Amino acid sequence: MRFIRSVTDVFGYSPFKAIHQHSEYCVIAIDLLVDQFEAFIRGDKKEIFTLEKEIDDLEHDADKIKAEIRTNVTKSLRLPVDRHDLLNFLTFQDQIINYTEHVCHMFTYRETKNIENEIEKKFRQLLYKLNDIICKYEELIDHVASLIATSFSKKEITDVLVHVSKIEHAEHECDTVQIELHKLLLNSNLDPMDVILLRNILIHLGEIANSTARAADAFRTMILGR
Repeated sequence: MRFIRSVTDVFGYSPFKAIHQHSEYCVIAIDLLVDQFEAFIRGDKKEIFTLEKEIDDLEHDADKIKAEIRTNVTKSLRLPVDRHDLLNFLTFQDQIINYTEHVCHMFTYRETKNIENEIEKKFRQLLYKLNDIICKYEELIDHVASLIATSFSKKEITDVLVHVSKIEHAEHECDTVQIELHKLLLNSNLDPMDVILLRNILIHLGEIANSTARAADAFRTMILGR
């Protein structure tokens, strides 16, 4: 029977389980952000602030994981990938939940009224696309265990590249919705202060999609650069 030693046995501390957990927090945070948007539309202040706290707590826990990884991934640690590439990848992944936290705070800044139906629908469409891109991203990170178990087989690497392409395509779709929303906001009859707030939210939602695509690209670089 063939015996495959785990990456922990071979290299000591392994950051990959922690990286996967960090990515799961990103997924949960986006789910909560979608719920918070719906509360924002309803004007449910209690729910808005409750979800803000939940996302804050998730981001704080994600920061702990990030710190653990950075503390343990030292120059002396043997890794199956380049240390610099791994830490660079982690930075982009962490930006996903950071921007999510920024948006969750923005939903508490001001109560908006009479948001035009088309604007509301477009924001919802964008949030659902963000949910989709982050789920695709988690599928990409799920490949970590298989990559290590197969010693970075050609098949597993090919699967990773396919997932990265799907994420990049999804990010482009988010860009398209963003452009449409900018046009709607700037040509709306909303209170100018509401337009400013909603545009800031929109810009930061775009950064969630951008950070996801950057993290996927950094993951690809890490895998191909080993």
